[in-house]
This record gives sequence, C-alpha cells and structure tokens, in this order.
Amino acid sequence: MRGRVAGAVLFLACLCATRMWAQGSADPGTQIMQSYEGQNVSVVEIAGQPDIDTSKYESVLKQHQGQPFSMEKVAATVEALKKTGDFKDVILDLRPETSGVHVMFIAQPAYYIALYDFPGALKNFPYSRLIQVANYQSQEPYSKLDIETAQKSLEKFFHQVGFFEATVQPEIRLNKEHGIVNVDFTTTLKRHAKFGEVKIEGATLQDTAFLQGKVRGFMARTRGAQIRPGKPYSSRKIQLATNYLQGALAKQQHLGADVKFVTAEYDPATNVANVVFHVKVGPKVEVDIVGAHLWPWTRKKLIPIYIEGSIDEDLIEEGERNLHSYFQSKGFYDAVVKTDVKQNAELTTISYTITKNEKHKVERLDVEGNNSISSKDLLNNSQVEKAHFYSHGKFSEDLVRKSSASLRAVYLNAGYSKAKVTPRVTRDRGNIVVTYVVEEGPRDYVAELHIVGNDTVPMEQLSPKGLQLGVNRPYSPLFEQQDRNNIAAHYLTNGYLTAGVTSKAVPVSKSDPHHLIVTYKIHEGPKVTTARIITVGKQQTKQEIVDRASVVKVGVPLSEADLLSSESRLYAMGIFDWAQVDPKRGITSQNQEEVLIKVHETKRNTITYGFGFEVINRGGSVPGGTVSVPGIPPVGLPQGFRTSESTFWGPRGTFSYTRRNVRGLAESYTLGAFAGRLDQRVFGNYTIPYLLASSWSGAFQVSGEHDATNPVFSALNGAAGFQVQRYLDAKQTKQLFFRYKFQYTDLSNIFPGFEILVPEEDRRVRLSTLSTSFVRDTRDNILDAHKGTYGTVDLGITPQALGSSETFARFLGQFAFYKQIPHGIIWANSFRLGIETPFGGSHVPTSELFFSGGGSTLRGFPLNGAGPQQYTTVCGDPNDTSTCGPITVPTGGKQLIIVNSELRIPLNQLYKGLGIVPFYDGGNVYKHVGFSSFSTNCNAAATTSTGSNGQTVTLVEPSCFTSSIGLGVRYNTPIGPVRLDVGHNLNHITGIKSTQVFITLGQAF
Repeated sequence: MRGRVAGAVLFLACLCATRMWAQGSADPGTQIMQSYEGQNVSVVEIAGQPDIDTSKYESVLKQHQGQPFSMEKVAATVEALKKTGDFKDVILDLRPETSGVHVMFIAQPAYYIALYDFPGALKNFPYSRLIQVANYQSQEPYSKLDIETAQKSLEKFFHQVGFFEATVQPEIRLNKEHGIVNVDFTTTLKRHAKFGEVKIEGATLQDTAFLQGKVRGFMARTRGAQIRPGKPYSSRKIQLATNYLQGALAKQQHLGADVKFVTAEYDPATNVANVVFHVKVGPKVEVDIVGAHLWPWTRKKLIPIYIEGSIDEDLIEEGERNLHSYFQSKGFYDAVVKTDVKQNAELTTISYTITKNEKHKVERLDVEGNNSISSKDLLNNSQVEKAHFYSHGKFSEDLVRKSSASLRAVYLNAGYSKAKVTPRVTRDRGNIVVTYVVEEGPRDYVAELHIVGNDTVPMEQLSPKGLQLGVNRPYSPLFEQQDRNNIAAHYLTNGYLTAGVTSKAVPVSKSDPHHLIVTYKIHEGPKVTTARIITVGKQQTKQEIVDRASVVKVGVPLSEADLLSSESRLYAMGIFDWAQVDPKRGITSQNQEEVLIKVHETKRNTITYGFGFEVINRGGSVPGGTVSVPGIPPVGLPQGFRTSESTFWGPRGTFSYTRRNVRGLAESYTLGAFAGRLDQRVFGNYTIPYLLASSWSGAFQVSGEHDATNPVFSALNGAAGFQVQRYLDAKQTKQLFFRYKFQYTDLSNIFPGFEILVPEEDRRVRLSTLSTSFVRDTRDNILDAHKGTYGTVDLGITPQALGSSETFARFLGQFAFYKQIPHGIIWANSFRLGIETPFGGSHVPTSELFFSGGGSTLRGFPLNGAGPQQYTTVCGDPNDTSTCGPITVPTGGKQLIIVNSELRIPLNQLYKGLGIVPFYDGGNVYKHVGFSSFSTNCNAAATTSTGSNGQTVTLVEPSCFTSSIGLGVRYNTPIGPVRLDVGHNLNHITGIKSTQVFITLGQAF
C-alpha cells in the first residue's frame, strides 16, 4: 500500500485508502501514517525533479535512513523542504518494503515517468518482456532509485539469459512542456555465452556421473533439457534441465530429491559458462499400490509426495484421502484405503492397500424440506450426480460435503441466513441414495434502505434500472453485492476514478434479526475530466491514427472503461506490441488530469522463408480419393481408381515479406511466393484500416497459381480485388461491404473421361464482379448461439462490360433467429434463398452456380448431393476394367432454397454438456429460377447422353422441394459443440441414400 501526504497532513491515498474513507475512517491519511510509526526507515529520497542536486538538501532532512519512522520528523522534513523556497509544494510517498519503509519526498511540480525504452536490446528481446523486467509502474513520479533498480534488474536479467558482459546505461529525457520523463536504458549486450561443463554439488561421484550423463543424453534433448558444451547458453534449458534431473532421480525412487540451479561460472576469456547444480538426493522411497491398478500418471496426481518432493505424515494421509475419493468417484463407494509405512536408513516404503468392494451407482438424488426453492434448482448445484445410461454417477464423501455447502449457499443468496442443509446417505440394494435435508428457517427482509455519500449524483442516476434490494423485499447478500458493483460501475464510467462503495446489513434489533437495515456508503472522490491527451512512444505512426483508436476525449469525464477500451483498440491495430492509457498522475483530489497514451511500435518488417527438396509421385492412387477442381465441389472417385504414375523431383521454397504501419497510417502489406516442381503460387495483399481518413476500412488482394499436382487436370488461376467495409452502429452489429473481384481460371490437360466435371465453355473463364453485402448479427455466441438473429444479403453483378466472359447477376440471402424457450431449449431457425440469372444470351459458369447438401445445409443429402447430378463411369486405364468405376458429379443450379429448424435440448441431468437435437431441413438446388414447378415427387426422369470420349452420361434434374428429418447429438467443448447428426430424406431420390450421417464441430447454422 502506498500513501501520499501533501504538506504535513494531506494524504493522497490509493484505492485501499479510498475504501477506508468509505467505511467511515476519520482521516485515512493519518491512520495509515500511524501504522508505520516506529518501523525502520529503509530509504529516504527526494524525488520528482531529475534536474536538481538532492545532496544539498540533506542537511534539512529530519527523518533519516535507519531511524524509526516518525510522523513528527516527517512533517518537520516536509516543512523544512518547503521553506527552502525551491519547491512549490512537497508530497510524501510511503512505500512498504521488506526491510522497512521507503520514505519519498516528492518535490512539486514533479515530473512523472512516461515511457521506458531499451535501445540495443530490442533485436533480441520483446519490448513487453523488458518492460516487465524493469518493473515499469505507471503514474509514478521520477525517482532516481527506481531508475537504478530498473537498471540493475535489466543487467541481472541479461546475465541470466547468457549475456554475461551486458551493460545498461540509463539516459533521462525530460519533456518540460508536459512534465514527464522518458528513460532510455541503452543496452550493450556484447557476446552471448556458450555452455561449458555441468557441475553437480552435494551428490556422490556415482550420482554425479549419472546426472551428468542424463543431462547430456538423447532423452534430455527430446525434452529440450540437453546441456552440451559449446551450445548457446539458455536459461530456459537450465530450467528444463533442473526439472528433468529431478524427474530422473524420482524414477530412481528418490522421491524427496531436490535439484537446484546454483550459479553459472562465466569465463570471459573463453565466453563459456559452467553450469552448477546442487543436488540433495535423499533416501529412496517406494510407493506400493496393493489391491487396485493405477496408471503412473494417475498415481502421481493422487499421491502428493510425487509433487511435493518430500515425505511427512500429512502428505501420506492426504494421499490416502485422495485415493479413497478417487475410487469412490469410480463407483466403488465402499472402498477402503489403509496405509502402512516402513522405514529404514536406506528405504522408506509406503503401502496403500485398497479394498474396492462391489461397484455401485448413485440411484437417486432427493431434497427434503424445501418449500421456497425447487428441488431442480437446488440439485443443479449438486456435485454429486445421479447415474445414467453410461455412467454410474459421481459420489464421494468430499463431493457430498461440497454439494451441501453449495445448496446452503443458494439459500443464503436467497436471504435465508439461518438455513441448514444436512446430507443423508442411504443404500438401496447397495446403490447410493443421497438426500439433502433442508431446514429453511425464516427469510430475511429489508426493513430500511439507506444510501449515503452520493453528494453529487442523484439517486435515480446511480442505478437507472433500479436497485436489486428494496424496502419490504427479500434480502439477499448476492443482490447487495450486485447493487454495490452497479453503483461503483456508474461512478467509474462517469469520471469518479477513486470512487468506492461499501455496504452493511444489520438487524433492526436483537429481537427481530430477520428484518435488516441496509446501508450503501459511497465515497465519491473527485469527478475528473480529461485536461489534455499526450501521446508518447510513437515513431512512425501519425497522431491521427492514435486519435482514432482512443475513445478518451478532452473535456469529457475520465472513464475507466474508456481507458481500457482505448488500450484494446490500440493493440487491435497490430502496429503496437505494447500500449497503456492512463492518467499521468494517480487520482487523488484533482478535478482535471492529463492522460498519457503510451505506445511502443512493433517491428515493421517481417521476413519468413524456407527451402527444401521434394520428390513427388503424380498419379497412381489419387490422394484423398477425391478430385477438387477449382470452383466446383470435390468429386469422389471410385475405389481402385488409378492413373499412370510419374515421378517429379526438384527444389521447393517459400518466401513471405510483411511491412507494417505503411505511411504511419497502420496500413500493411504482405508479398509472398511458393515455388515447387508442379505448383507455383504468388500472392499479395494490402490492408487499410482507415480508408481516406474515414470510418471505412479496405483491403486489396492479388494472387496467381499454376497447379499441376493433380493427375486429372492442370489449372492456371488468377485473382485480384478489393473490398471496403464499415460498421453502421456503435454496437458493431451491422456491417456494410462493397467488393470488386476479378478471377481468371484456365483448366487444361483434363484426364480422359473427366471432361464431365466442367463443361468445355467453363474451362477458361474470366469473372469481373461488383458486389455489396449487408450483415446484421446480434447473436450472443457465433459458435453456439442461444439468442439473437443473423441476417445477410449479398447482391452481385458480373458484366462483360467489365471484362467478364459472361454476364449474370446473383442474389444470396439468409435470415436466422435463435430463441430460448422453457427448460433451456434453444429453438433455432434459418432460411436461405439464392437466385442467379444470366443476361444477353450468356450463361452462369459452373463455378458460380449454387450447390447444397451436407451437414450444414440439407442433412438428408450427402455433401453437395442436392440438386441436379450427373452419373458416369471413369477409368484410370481404359484397357484395365479394374480401374473403372462410377462417379457422381453435382452440376449445380441457379436457384437455392434451404429451410432449417431444430430444437437444441440440453441433457445436463444425464451428462453435463450433452444435448440432443431433433431437426427439419427443407429445400433443394434447382436448375432454373422459378417457384411454380415445386413438387414432392423427386424421381424426375433421367436423360442419357454420350460424353466427348464416348462414355455414357446420365443426368437427373429433380425439381422437387425435399424434406428431411433427423436427430442429432451435441457435446459442448471450449471450442464449440461436437456434432453428430443423422438425417433422413423423406423424398427418395434415385441414386442417393436416404439416410446420411455427419460428424463435425460446431452447430449446423
């Protein structure tokens, strides 16, 4: 805790002191000063002004280092310093340290630390790591001792990581206009040391040889713990080696062994550092598990002596309890664990004998005596779980105790301060029945509600939505805490940065303990507005970019939320590796304060590259068993399909260059290339976060590729385009896009029989498209929405006038909504409509048609199996019928309709995170645009034709509206739900299985 005293008695307190004010302390400054009375004074310092000679004031100091702290002497020193006439004022800062109290007299007007920089070190270490090592603190006055401490910490850090000759020289840069100090810690790293020998202290010669061999061995290398002479010195390797050596001794049954890194013996003549470890081997310890099997990793988790590295009675008993709880959690509720310890000079044997007895299950969970809270709501807080179809449930004595406490906490939060919950465990044919017996007792009510201390903020503004507690309402400590937080949040977001709120609830009288007087006590502190905004640390970045990222404005109340938001927005730009936004000084009694925006620019240039040699067998079995032609869905190949095989070899390489913060406007571009024997790619992109100094952002992309890796075809692809976008509302739920994209595709060398994949007129296509999109997204979770809506509309035109080979227009829209209905069920619905139409005798290329079917669209179809399909036979070798087989090729359509509806039903009572989902999917892909030909008869007549190489091609064009129903299972994970769906198409289509199974991650829509 730090306190500050202006003059002799004005204490500029931190947040802790603010809370003391709120609790009604008469003078928190004096109170905190009194707490230091008589303690040793470790340091006395005059700080705040770097350009003064503090030695000439030593004669006026009444409080000295090494003396007991004295309020009288401190006050006398402050007055003596003020009488010199050299300072406008003097403020006292008290810092508790392990050796005593650091007494700092801050001369006014004081300079405050703004930024640290580390010239000479940033090529080897990230800025964020160095500023952490230097123990940078914001809102601190200049202190010579703080700078010296930072210098020593940096030098120590550099020596620890292998730069034993490194030196750090601080240089002070004053900014008199703004009253701030920037400090450059100029670093000369010199040479990076090499590892020398590994020395072991405290071990026998035999153990020393064993450990030295371990740390140089191959297994140590696989763990990153190998230390070999001549290799670069690494503190990370030393840390890993320490753990590795301790593990090696543990495998030798030395469970109490202790390995510590002592020092590095550096020889500047050879630039080599010998590494010294001190080892305490200790006696051998053998742990036996009798009567049950435990995997080694489970044993180490349950028996604490493996982790603690020591042996005592408490740890042995803890291991016994852990084993008992573990086997109970596995269903052996009658398990018995007994411990036997045998010890001699050379070996300690700890035997845990486990009698598992018969396995049972948790038959039932009940609650008795609950009148005001439902059993369901109570049991949701039980860690004991009932058995279900693939689990025996969860039970242990420890879980019963924790569950009882959780249920009682529910009652306490509901205002039943005398509630009791007593567990009763009984048996039903050997199985467990847990009954929580509740004694609710009377409920507490609010008799009186008082708010004091809100001198400048009216009651109706403190909580616009009203307080949770109110007169004659039930009392709840949870509601009391929420009210306290809401009031504090209002103050913090409206400029009261030191505001504090405390509360207390006391009975009206001893005879009436269940009617309470609730009082919220507020310490407002000053309302602070932003006097000026100062940016420090930027080198290339233009001020307008920083201003756009910052939401702090001059003349506006200083909000904690605005400070944090500004920091996040600065980081999000990707041009700063460190950013901090806060007041220049700690807020005490001032009503205006300057705000410092402190940034450090990240490295502007990044180059990545790699080189290698490749041998490619093109042909034979096609990888993955599918063919993916650019622009159309993958097509499965028949089993046994093979083509002639050729071997290609040659060098390969990748290169990528990124330039950040171009023109100082946070713009960036990336250029890259890949070159191999059969595949060559180039790409580039340019991003503009503030297009023409507006709220629009933009991006330009260009790419090209020649791909001959697939034996079925070769492709030449090129693309170029740009996109501009912006949010339309403050909540960023509405977004508008404008795009232009040019694409060129040229397919050649198509394997005989595969011409069916792409019509001849679509093998060389130019597309020049203008499009716009509008997106509105209010979902609460994009991976697993529980409420909200998602809507998108996309319109595009591809005209020959802009260089396209065809002219057509495209519309695609989607609307989805999610609603929570009773019992935690989510009702999710989605509707998608797509329409394309050509103009002037053109057609829509195959790559631009709609395709559907699969786990995220129509689950009664295989992937892309909806709509028109072509069936034919292809052969890898026309002379070998074993290489022939049927394939199905989706041909797409100009109209798309998809309707999805599902109920996401949680089954947490069976297993936490589990759920089932009955669903309906309707729709199809249609060759032509129109709604008049819908039917439920999907068995359209097939048409047969002859392909260019003479093979028979069958085309099926169902125009029906299909309906599929199904059932899915969901299991929630941190990265989204794992999904298993089984869909059945109610409209049988020839050639397609009516039932489909999909396993994937994430919801269907």
